[in-house]
Amino acid sequence: VDASGSMLLHLSTVLDELERSLRTLHPKQEFGIIFFQQDKSIVVPPKNKLLSAKEKNIVSAMKWINTSGKVIPVGGSNPIKAMKSAIRLKPDVIYLLSENITGAGKYEVPADELIESLDKINPIDPRNGLRRVQINCIEYLTLNPARTMQRIAEIHGGDDGYTFIERGRVEQ
Repeated sequence: VDASGSMLLHLSTVLDELERSLRTLHPKQEFGIIFFQQDKSIVVPPKNKLLSAKEKNIVSAMKWINTSGKVIPVGGSNPIKAMKSAIRLKPDVIYLLSENITGAGKYEVPADELIESLDKINPIDPRNGLRRVQINCIEYLTLNPARTMQRIAEIHGGDDGYTFIERGRVEQ
């Protein structure tokens, strides 16, 4: 989840939707939450482990996000470290949400560099021609003219791996 400065006015809405989504999971399903800002990742504890989607784990994760003081939108966005952390968890699917995936200024990542980095950390398995992890992209509020999120979803996602949520569809 993007926790860069561009999310300052929108992160609470995203967190509400995140919690709602987690509550739709079956308790035997697992989840992990990782935020990215600047060039770092913020992993919701416990690190290096997916949690079962039981009520107590969802409550604990959301409480940590809301009270730790670590998830405060600031700076630019560079998702590479967060994506590496997410891939290390060995999930089946990653949902990547960003308002501006390539960032800007000091932390800007050129789209081609981002796509190349993702290709290295989530390569095609030569045995079956598939990628180990499906990456679905949720582009939030601002449509990137370079189609970076759409390209990531086409390369790493499923048939419906890309969603754009426009301003009119977001309740504030």
